[in-house]
Amino acid sequence: MKNREHGEKLYISAFREIRSYIILNGLKEGDLLPTEKTLCERLGVSRNVLREAIKSMELMGMVRACPGRGTEICRFSMDFVFQNVLFFHVGDDDPSVREMFTIRRILEMSYAPMAFAALDQSGIRALEDCVRRMRKSYEETGYFGEEDREFHLLLFRPLNNPVLYSLLDAIWGVDVTFQLEQKKPHLSDSVVKHEKIVEALKKGDPAAFEEAMLRHFSSGKYLEKSGYAEY
Repeated sequence: MKNREHGEKLYISAFREIRSYIILNGLKEGDLLPTEKTLCERLGVSRNVLREAIKSMELMGMVRACPGRGTEICRFSMDFVFQNVLFFHVGDDDPSVREMFTIRRILEMSYAPMAFAALDQSGIRALEDCVRRMRKSYEETGYFGEEDREFHLLLFRPLNNPVLYSLLDAIWGVDVTFQLEQKKPHLSDSVVKHEKIVEALKKGDPAAFEEAMLRHFSSGKYLEKSGYAEY
């Protein structure tokens, strides 16, 4: 294989070569890859190596096997990419998850001024409704994970930035059930912090909005501390 990097596994090299083939030939959703025999000859690999590379591409949502047709190119999706990367690289490793929370804090604070400018009255009303449901869920169940996730995705949806949206959603996919029992004692303060964000938006006060966002991200969860206490 011509472009194989030193020490790289064969199936990874094959993966990269097939990806390059797709790009260079402008293949789009619904197009087919060459046959298994053709790819093996082109890449100089065995069928087992090729199948491992193709399986990796399937897991990333890049291709799919179509019985009777061959291997078909799928529509590219950042959602699928981010979710798979986080799924395979993050487990119960507390430091890795907390690093993701830090990334989320940096991203949201960086994009917050743009979100403030982009939100219209209907968007603010949707956030207000979400935070009402958040409080109701907390009062009834002691938790509001899905409402929390919805709130932050609604906040940044007007930016029409699919990469940011997909990355935040993927991080939430890890966060929503991570160390749930440890988080629960601190959720009451968190509800209030979300309500303050909505109050600032309704007033149209950018300084108050920035302060409310900073307060939201002042818990131990986002400060790389071991607990979830609010600060």
